[in-house]
Amino acid sequence: MAVGLREQEIAVYGRLLAAGEVLVCELDPEGRFARFNPAMSQVLGAGFEAVRARRYLEFVDLEDREATTAALGQARAQVGEVLSFRNRQQRSDGRQMWLSWQVQADDSGRVYALGQDVTARVQAEQTAARDQAAAAEALAESESRLAAMSEHIPALVYIKDPGGRYLFVNRYFEAALGRRRAELLGHHDREVLPAVAELFAAGEAQVRERGGPVECEEELPGGPEGSRWFFSVRFPLRRADGSIFAMGGISTDITRRRQAEAALQDLNTSLERRIADRTAAAEEASRAKSEFLARMSHELRTPLNAILGYSELMEDELRERGETGSVADLLRIRAAGKHLLGLINDILDISKIEAGKMLVHVEEFAVKALVDEALIGVRSGIERNHNVLRLDMDPAAGSMRSDSLKIRQCLLNLLSNAGKFTNHGAVTLKVRRQQVNGRAWLIFTVSDSGIGIAPEHVNQLFREFYQVDSTSTRRFEGTGLGLVITQRLCHMLGGEIRVTSASGQGSTFTIELPAVHIEAGAPEVALELDVRAERDVARVRLAVRELCQKLGARPLSLQKIATVVSELARNMVLYAGGGRLVVGSVGTDKKCVFIRAVDEGPGIPELDAILAGRNISRNGRGLGLLGTKRLADGFRVHTAATGTWIEVEVNL
Repeated sequence: MAVGLREQEIAVYGRLLAAGEVLVCELDPEGRFARFNPAMSQVLGAGFEAVRARRYLEFVDLEDREATTAALGQARAQVGEVLSFRNRQQRSDGRQMWLSWQVQADDSGRVYALGQDVTARVQAEQTAARDQAAAAEALAESESRLAAMSEHIPALVYIKDPGGRYLFVNRYFEAALGRRRAELLGHHDREVLPAVAELFAAGEAQVRERGGPVECEEELPGGPEGSRWFFSVRFPLRRADGSIFAMGGISTDITRRRQAEAALQDLNTSLERRIADRTAAAEEASRAKSEFLARMSHELRTPLNAILGYSELMEDELRERGETGSVADLLRIRAAGKHLLGLINDILDISKIEAGKMLVHVEEFAVKALVDEALIGVRSGIERNHNVLRLDMDPAAGSMRSDSLKIRQCLLNLLSNAGKFTNHGAVTLKVRRQQVNGRAWLIFTVSDSGIGIAPEHVNQLFREFYQVDSTSTRRFEGTGLGLVITQRLCHMLGGEIRVTSASGQGSTFTIELPAVHIEAGAPEVALELDVRAERDVARVRLAVRELCQKLGARPLSLQKIATVVSELARNMVLYAGGGRLVVGSVGTDKKCVFIRAVDEGPGIPELDAILAGRNISRNGRGLGLLGTKRLADGFRVHTAATGTWIEVEVNL
């Protein structure tokens, strides 16, 4: 019964092997096929009899026959043991295939084998091997390039293992620290470079603590030239999983740069001292000049007033006597005296302004009354040249709180000039009241139909003693101080004067003045801050920000205000060596903040070009002013040799 079951199992296995794709064969001691399944016959591409008539090795690739013979010999020598090997054979369609064999031999030398087609696996292994070889070659080339680059880069380069032993140093490292590569590789700093061991250890500890690169400037001893300064970057080298397997460092020699910076600092210090000395001398000379002019103007004005007074008395006396023949001469004397007195008054005014002795006297007055007084003073002079004087008055002009005398003087200067340079034409004064960010402004516009001003002269009008017609035969008298004084007075009152003109087409001068003059210590002023150096900028910005937060400013407005304050403060430091910042809220609802920067520096050259974005220097000079103008909701600025005044308004 057991024998029958055994035969049945053998029959079943035989049918499975015959029907499967596994290659099954039996080789006799001479290596010929004794038995094989259909799959084997199909792979070899020959019929049953043709396969039996040939030896197994005849189907094996020529390059693999020797190895296959050795494997079969080993199997016959190790009876009962299962051995494995691979070889190539030709498929029936002519293609080459790889077969993996499991073989076992018996005492008679017969070999029993099971085979499997592993062509796809072998091809994948070969492809992977080629890819790996290519990657290894690329890696080797990359390492070679990196080594060559590191070797020739003009900087110290090193790599250490996690224990701190040197794995690589380039030749600049050797030269800078005076150690040969053979002395460094595989050693710690404390063994070969004790002078820098503590410095390197501290830097590498920072890298491990931060987990990223660390930059610093450090002084390294060693080498034939002694200690030198380096800009060093230390960084971790990580595996794919993120773990650190080495520590790298690159140090660039910045000794020359440090020496140049030190020399430049010494030069700057020396220049600052010289500039300070010369500035002090210039200021002293300017003060002395202004005081001299003020004294001399006063000394000249006193006898002139006496001359004018006596001429009036003499005229009255002559008229009473009926001796009118000499009255014309007296009138010429009086006219000349008044003209000379006007010139002396101009010089006295400009001297007072430059000497800082011109004060602002604030009072409340009606704009209409002020304008009427000014027109009375200039009407006869304007009409003498056969001109028509017109007034265009805003009914809502209202009142002002400012210095009425200075405003009247500004109007008199402009109206007198308009009448002097216009003949058989018209002179017009237009007055308007405007609200800007809740703050009231008065706009005075004086226009004429006179000779006008050529474009090349317009930008020079506010220079002291400047004359458009400077020839010896010029038709119009004057010192060239009237417009300068007008501009300075406008600035003192927190305003500005502008001019547009064309030759032969007349001129228009516009004065813009705040209806309420804001003085230091006035109710509108909340902060008055000194800015003397760059270190003051952060303090000033913080103080203004805190004030605006209390005033209820929005976050965006706070950011704008902080930027404006920083730029204005830096501008004062950059151009004038410091100044004063005045901050407060204005407007009927107090929802606008003004920031005024005032300095007494040499002025900002080409200010109009800077504000138009046409004159920004390579080092960024002018960007602060340009950015401030673009951020502001209101912006007014003037600059002259006596300093710069900038006022910015930002809505809260």
